[in-house]
Amino acid sequence: MESSPLVQFYRKAKAVCILRGYGSEIDTVESRHFDGASPEEFLHQYVWVVLNAGMKNQVAQGIFQRFFDSKCDLQVIRHRGKRSAIRCALREYEKWYTAMLSADSKPAYLETLPWIGPVTKYHLARNLGLDVAKPDRHLTRLADHFGFRDVQEMCQNVSLSTGDRVGVVDVVLWRASNLGMKPIHEKEVA
Repeated sequence: MESSPLVQFYRKAKAVCILRGYGSEIDTVESRHFDGASPEEFLHQYVWVVLNAGMKNQVAQGIFQRFFDSKCDLQVIRHRGKRSAIRCALREYEKWYTAMLSADSKPAYLETLPWIGPVTKYHLARNLGLDVAKPDRHLTRLADHFGFRDVQEMCQNVSLSTGDRVGVVDVVLWRASNLGMKPIHEKEVA
């Protein structure tokens, strides 16, 4: 059975990600399940997502590491808005975690938190183990390119074809885009 150009691109992207040393990133997303999240993991992921918002992943990674290495010294976070949101999280994360557990829609609840918006709610939800995709600019471009209504539909399509979780599809396609991989246009394949 022949696979779609999207599934072919995904398989190639996954192989490239693994070859370039990002296999553990894929494994981490694969192994995360929402039932395994704890209040501390919630805080950890919240800080990660806030620091990544609007910032290159590689830059956010350094700030994140310094923040936790310094035992949560807020002064390592120079952005006032992000620092304020994380200060609030350090006080409220257990309450937020409990409220999220009882929310009908976890992503909708997450969007009510400081510095979490309509895109980052999916980033946080995925990092907490919910099987969703983050509709960032990279994945939105891919969904448009392959003719999908939205990122969730695209990632679910790949998930059904490959057996990989939606969150894994998300991280593979995002990382491949971050590494500069672009899909081949249909005309070039023929």
